[in-house]
Amino acid sequence: MIGPNATYAGYAVLALALVGWQALAVTRRSLTLGRLAAWASSRFVGRMALALGWAWLGWHLFARGSAAFLH
Repeated sequence: MIGPNATYAGYAVLALALVGWQALAVTRRSLTLGRLAAWASSRFVGRMALALGWAWLGWHLFARGSAAFLH
């Protein structure tokens, strides 16, 4: 079983990748995260994916409370 530290490291890598993508996109004037979200929300499947992602995030971060983070 993977420990919580490995999970936190994985989320940190994901966050750094998103920050790096945004920084590179702004300097090169290419697809930023905002433009990607606008493109996805202009389509039905994209809106459903964004809604499901938001629901998943809300359930795991807010509905379960802070006890979910205390392993």
